[in-house]
Amino acid sequence: RYALLETIVPGVTKNEKGIQVLNLVVFCKPPLPVWGVDLVSLPGDKHLLAMDVQPMVSKPSDFEPQWKEWYAENVEGQFEWGGDLPPAAKKFFSPYALWTRLSGKEGLEKIQSDLFPAFCKHLELFIDSVKECEQRNLVVDDNDDHQQEYLEYRLQNDPARPMLQRLYGPEWTEQVLETVLFPIDKVVR
Repeated sequence: RYALLETIVPGVTKNEKGIQVLNLVVFCKPPLPVWGVDLVSLPGDKHLLAMDVQPMVSKPSDFEPQWKEWYAENVEGQFEWGGDLPPAAKKFFSPYALWTRLSGKEGLEKIQSDLFPAFCKHLELFIDSVKECEQRNLVVDDNDDHQQEYLEYRLQNDPARPMLQRLYGPEWTEQVLETVLFPIDKVVR
């Protein structure tokens, strides 16, 4: 699923930017992780960026070495860590997550020069993982599938909720969170 949100603040000149959000998430049958990307641009040239293969099973992934290599080549030394994650959220992030905050013209240049190639490689690795998982017919015990827990956590703790409520109201926000972004009834099994 994906969501694209772009706001233009009334009365703002054409050259000024509103809020732009790209949230792209791919849910697969475990043992594959949830592949997720969040690219958020806020007024004042502030950018929040997250890219990860979020683990949905307890044991380490068969694909962990490729993610470790991707992280070493595309994140380490290139993107500063974006700050502490809430303790309850940590279990839904891999050790190879890109999570950063950028600002100013330099931040936008970094997104254009470094983030896009990292994104392309990340997506390519994920697609390769899906193909390999299908070829090897990898499966996990249903008791070790954390997708339901992940969706419930995200539905209750989505950091965009306050912003969405201010922009669109509580009713619209809850409907979008429950039916588009985190549809608990659509867990992949």
